[in-house]
Amino acid sequence: MHLPDGIVSSPAILVGAALVSAGVVSASVTRVAKSDRAQQLAWTGTLAAFALAVQAVNVPAAPGVSAHALGASLLTLLLGPASAVLALATVVLLQALLFADGGVAALGINVLNIVVIPVAAVTLVRGLFARLPNGLRWTAILGTTLGNVVAGSALAAILVFKAGAPAAWTIGTLVGIQALAGVVEGLLTAGAVAKIRQRAPRLLAASAPGARSAASRNVWAWAAVCVGIAVIAASFASSAPDALELVLSRAHAAP
Repeated sequence: MHLPDGIVSSPAILVGAALVSAGVVSASVTRVAKSDRAQQLAWTGTLAAFALAVQAVNVPAAPGVSAHALGASLLTLLLGPASAVLALATVVLLQALLFADGGVAALGINVLNIVVIPVAAVTLVRGLFARLPNGLRWTAILGTTLGNVVAGSALAAILVFKAGAPAAWTIGTLVGIQALAGVVEGLLTAGAVAKIRQRAPRLLAASAPGARSAASRNVWAWAAVCVGIAVIAASFASSAPDALELVLSRAHAAP
């Protein structure tokens, strides 16, 4: 759900979101810069390309509405929060500059909702469930769902109070569809995490509190897996509008 320019005209919201997003990205860059592992950078770039691919594919979420995965939970569990923020922020920036998907003025809001909030939610849940036997699985499911719900709620609040969108319709549509999408993506992520934990457990070391990032020696093999997942997702692509597009169309149609 990439917010285009011109929807939110409040300078306070635009500047405030931009400052928060820029601060988080800057801190992430500083943290990632401490690691000079070329292999880790290659792995981060691979997963960023994967996120770019899956975010471009909308799949049916409900009758007449679609949604797309964010990839934030998978990237956070595989890269750690700092690298995940950097990778996903790059994806959002490229989408705005190269594909006109989301506005440049609204870039701060989009980074906040698509990157910062989802990554923070997964990181928070990971810390709470770190010691449980199935902690990673629950992190994938609950962290993804929580991130989607909070991000959807934040975007709905902005649209209702700063863009004049109808409250009941906006909150119900954005939060409801995002919650549903979060559960589905969380389940898929949990399955991927279980397989990765079985095949390459070192890839999940970065998500452990206090642990340093770890890259797999088989980066290109896992890159092929990521591409395969993106191709499979593309086969389910839907032309239906996503929840944000539905909300904006209703807001524009309202007298």
